[in-house]
Amino acid sequence: MLKARSSSYRCCILVFLSACLLVPTLHGQSNETDLRTRLMGKPLYLRGGWRDDYLNFDFAGQLKESSDPISFTLSGFELRTLHVEQTMLVLEGRRVGLELKDNKQLRVPLNAGKQGHQKDESMRIVIAASPSGDYGPALDAIFADGLSELVPSLPFYWKSYAAKNFLPAIASATPTAATMPDPAPHDSGSPDTKPRRIGGGVKPPKLLRAKEPEFNDAARGLNYSGIVLINLWLHPDGTVSHLSLVRALGLGLDERALAAVQKYTFAPAIMNDTPVLVELNLEVNFQIF
Repeated sequence: MLKARSSSYRCCILVFLSACLLVPTLHGQSNETDLRTRLMGKPLYLRGGWRDDYLNFDFAGQLKESSDPISFTLSGFELRTLHVEQTMLVLEGRRVGLELKDNKQLRVPLNAGKQGHQKDESMRIVIAASPSGDYGPALDAIFADGLSELVPSLPFYWKSYAAKNFLPAIASATPTAATMPDPAPHDSGSPDTKPRRIGGGVKPPKLLRAKEPEFNDAARGLNYSGIVLINLWLHPDGTVSHLSLVRALGLGLDERALAAVQKYTFAPAIMNDTPVLVELNLEVNFQIF
């Protein structure tokens, strides 16, 4: 009799375990409470810098449709509501920009609509459910939780500024833009050539033609302006390379400033009557009149 009961007990355990294996594992971020804890009130940024305000992802966090990239300073997201459906997670919120004037980081809601009739730029993000029911991996692929998480993936021209302003002080040993390799090096004649500084026997270059930087709708809608400071190498043929940000503005204006400077025309710096490679800082002024 005892043996029969013991055998029956073991059978029940096996049946229970088998049934559990048929149910999707609900671990990590799978229910609305867990997801709100993960997302609500957090300084989120879209890792892909996607421009569109309606984004549809698969369960791995890969965007299903194409979307043009924009600056990370225009790619913040603020969650307002979420709900878990049978086949998807739906996030509703608004797009947030990042102002960087005076080396401060200020997240601000972006506006949509015509001047005088603007409202918050709303966003809707849909993520397909995974077989496990855990949305955590997809959320990690879509969102960076703060600026420090974005630093490794930022373009070359942001690296020095980001290491100084977005990372803890312990990370200050990160190489500066001037010592980091350019992803598309300019042919300066010799791989060992280093730029000179203006002064002494080096006469400064002359700016022959400057292209006015273009405002974007985000900055104009917020009446946001200021000065971007760019570090660059000016070559003997008057072209520029190794552009990087020394002082940034945010709200997508820094990329506009870099694009404008790349179209500037210079007479090169001169040393002993010969054009030479120099490194210098250049201001780009954004003003609303």
